[in-house]
Amino acid sequence: MILALLIAAAVPEEDIERQLENLIEHPPQLSLARLPAGYKIGRCLLVVNGQTRISGKCAYQIGKGGDFVINGPRQVYDGIDYPKAEIMAAMISTDYWASVFKDDDGTWTGYGNEVIRAVHGEGPNFGPLHREGACLVSKDVRVCLWKK
Repeated sequence: MILALLIAAAVPEEDIERQLENLIEHPPQLSLARLPAGYKIGRCLLVVNGQTRISGKCAYQIGKGGDFVINGPRQVYDGIDYPKAEIMAAMISTDYWASVFKDDDGTWTGYGNEVIRAVHGEGPNFGPLHREGACLVSKDVRVCLWKK
């Protein structure tokens, strides 16, 4: 991870280590000014197997067909909070996130991180999910997005 950041940023390794540790220990506050293009601030709820992962303010992006991504309020973004990552291994996460989308057969599903530091989806996917108001739910998952 450090090598990719060094190449991308041409910054001494100890400076990058210090920057990453500071981000992990003290993630910046959620604000529109530091969100990637297309992201907005809303309210989210993500509960997986009885564990509340996100509840309250969140960042979100809605894609074509209603697919969406939600990020907890302490999430950091490559190219904004730290040098642009050239590969996924150089990315970091400081909060929970989830991606929800329609499968090829039209049913809703999704996935997210089980460990805050993970930048890739882990464990079983969330689906199939069915709509309940602003939420998509299954026996083990509830993911909700309110735009305000």
